[in-house]
Amino acid sequence: MFFRRKRRADGTAIGRWHEFAERLELRDASDVAERIRRWLDLGDAELSPVYLLQRTDMPAIYLYDSRTSRHGPTGSVRALRRSVLVRSDDPISHVAFRAWPRQNAVLESLEASRSGAVRVDVADDPVFDAAVSVFARDVRAPLRALRPHVREVLARLLVERGAPSIRIVVGERHLVTTFDAADGDALTTLEEVLADTLALTALLPSAGGAATPAGGGSPAGDVPIAPDDRPELH
Repeated sequence: MFFRRKRRADGTAIGRWHEFAERLELRDASDVAERIRRWLDLGDAELSPVYLLQRTDMPAIYLYDSRTSRHGPTGSVRALRRSVLVRSDDPISHVAFRAWPRQNAVLESLEASRSGAVRVDVADDPVFDAAVSVFARDVRAPLRALRPHVREVLARLLVERGAPSIRIVVGERHLVTTFDAADGDALTTLEEVLADTLALTALLPSAGGAATPAGGGSPAGDVPIAPDDRPELH
């Protein structure tokens, strides 16, 4: 009788990603890295590893690490953002918006002036409004999508998970969730962020967040994500 030797856990960053991908049945998608860079206009960011989660009746979900270099008087600093990108052929949200944990008024004013968006006042949920900031071009448009169950998931994703510098960007046919990470980090937070991002993908259309496409709409295909809907990596 032969016994299969249990594979020894690999403590390296690459090893943790491989184990994570194997457990969630992810497919290597390193060949899509260049297209993701183009979709999100990531410039010379290094995307590695890149994995794809694909299931029947689900949009394409990409999980990846994005590394960028910042150059200054004291030298170069490498930054790592961990990301979940959902690309859907079907509409997810009727309006683009972005959200992150509530910041001070000065930072939020700078964000508003930079993007041309305004902060959405969720007056009927002061607890959510005090914890999460939602920005959109049309202050009234996202309110229809921000139903109680959507706000619950957003608060859990952006506040309770405790992911550093996390933010989510929602477009008509995509969602992008990004947060700061380090090579030595476990992938527990990524798995939690993935679960919440998928929950929002399912909840937003049912909450009235999805547009009704004329003539069935057009698929996401290889269309780049609009500049106003791209997440910030820095």
